[in-house]
This record gives sequence, C-alpha cells and structure tokens, in this order.
Amino acid sequence: MIHGTSPNPPPALGKTTDWESRLPDVIDLANPPVGAFDAFADLLRDESGLPWAMVNWFGIVPGQQLFVGLSNPVGTDLPQADRTMPELTHGWCPDVVENRRTLILNDTLAYPQFATNPVIDEFGIRTYQGSPLIDKRTDKVWGTICGIGHIPRPRTVGRPSRAFMEHHRDLFWNAVHERTPPP
Repeated sequence: MIHGTSPNPPPALGKTTDWESRLPDVIDLANPPVGAFDAFADLLRDESGLPWAMVNWFGIVPGQQLFVGLSNPVGTDLPQADRTMPELTHGWCPDVVENRRTLILNDTLAYPQFATNPVIDEFGIRTYQGSPLIDKRTDKVWGTICGIGHIPRPRTVGRPSRAFMEHHRDLFWNAVHERTPPP
C-alpha cells in the first residue's frame, strides 16, 4: 500500500488551486470524477507536506475502500499506492467514517487503540490525518480526505493539522455540493 511522510509541520491553511475547474458541472456521487478528485488529492499532498493524499470513497466497491482521488509521491523512490484497499480493517479511514470525526495521529504507535492496525506493520505508516466527508443534506458519510506518511510528526502539529484537514474537507465538499443535485 503506502508509506512515507515529511517531518515538517503542515503549512498554513491552503490556497485554492484550479482543481475545481476540472469538476464537471453536475456530479453523480456514485460515479465521482476521478481526474478532478486526483487534482484535489495533489493539492492536499502538496499543502500538507505528506507524500500521499487520498479522497477515499466508501460503498462503491462493497467491502473495500476506493481512492477516487489519489496522489502518490513524485520524484522519490517511495512506493506508489493502488486505487483500492481491499480491507475495511486496514488504515484509519474506517474509524473516521464510523465516528464521523476528524482524526489526527501524529505517531500511530503512540495510540494503543490504533497501534495494531495492519498498515503499520505491512507498510510502515506512522502518521495519519483524515476528515469525514459528510453530506449535510442527507447526513450520509461518503468517505474521507486523508494524508499519510511513514515518519512520525511532533505533537505540536496536531491542532494545525486538524484545522488544515477540516478546512480542506470544507473546501472539497463545498465545491462538490455546488455541482450535485439536491436529494
């Protein structure tokens, strides 16, 4: 799967790029626009300082996580992520979806309830930050936005990371809502 990260703290809240121009005028959430979501994941990766970022959609492929937006590291020897994670027990996005809250793990091994996750041993993931994508019109959780890496971050970046992820979640969701028909 994935591993890697920068020890640098996340930057200030992000700037808008032209990822929104790649969004179609109307979005069917059951068939999301992968190219635009990849561009958003690139923005998230670049601004977070983490080498991998995803828009993770649940429910399109039963029993799997589908990265409809995926940004892999460029210009490094770090491995490239696949579009799917075949287990709902792998990673921390299932916890974010279930609990409907942003989750920041600056060092995955520092949290006993998260330290046994298979991706730590299999892929060396040591930092995770994710925020749920909740459609406020229907209260449905579609998935998450997240970033991951293999180098722990200091505790001091916890609150800025939370603000960063929630800002980007809102940026993403506002653009998607503008283009999705009301339920």
